[in-house]
Amino acid sequence: MMKHTEALDILRAQGFAVGTPDVHTGRVRVWLHDSDEAVDVDAGRELHELAEGKLTFSDIRSRREDEAVVLPD
Repeated sequence: MMKHTEALDILRAQGFAVGTPDVHTGRVRVWLHDSDEAVDVDAGRELHELAEGKLTFSDIRSRREDEAVVLPD
């Protein structure tokens, strides 16, 4: 299995701007090509699958929407 740094390097080689993993959230921000839009990616399996092309940004966005919690008034 690849290391996090290797996955980050692969994404950078693909032309993505990649932030530094946040130790508090366990996520790293990846900016989309030619866009101001970014996606927060879990710095584990999700990051590795994204770098390997097994996961897309759309997949990650869908996961985040499913994780959204709406609190009652």
